[in-house]
Amino acid sequence: MEFLKVFLPMLIVVIIILFAYNALKIFVFDKIKVNKWVMLVIAALIFVVPNIIWSGKIVGIWQYLHTGIFLIFFLWFIDLIGLYGKGAKSKPKIETRNGVIKAKAKPNRVKDGSMEIISANAKAKKKK
Repeated sequence: MEFLKVFLPMLIVVIIILFAYNALKIFVFDKIKVNKWVMLVIAALIFVVPNIIWSGKIVGIWQYLHTGIFLIFFLWFIDLIGLYGKGAKSKPKIETRNGVIKAKAKPNRVKDGSMEIISANAKAKKKK
């Protein structure tokens, strides 16, 4: 019975944290461009500093709030490094052109003597 008193609040908090993270990811985190290492440092500070200051005296809702904030920043770091399939590791899309390749005109290709042949061929093509 003691196990359920500890496990159920933790399960509820984890579900709330995951819903909050997904909502923040959709509406906030995708619009903010932050360095991934900055997020890791912030998450580490949030994990370490309150434990040093209060030295294990964090109880009640503050314990769950501290854990939730740490997990949100840590999940944001995980998302930034690309472990979810999105983020920094995604490849850019390559655009392809669907068009006709036209040859460039070469200067000095036609000499004086062959101008008559080219102009005669051009007139023959126009008549057809």
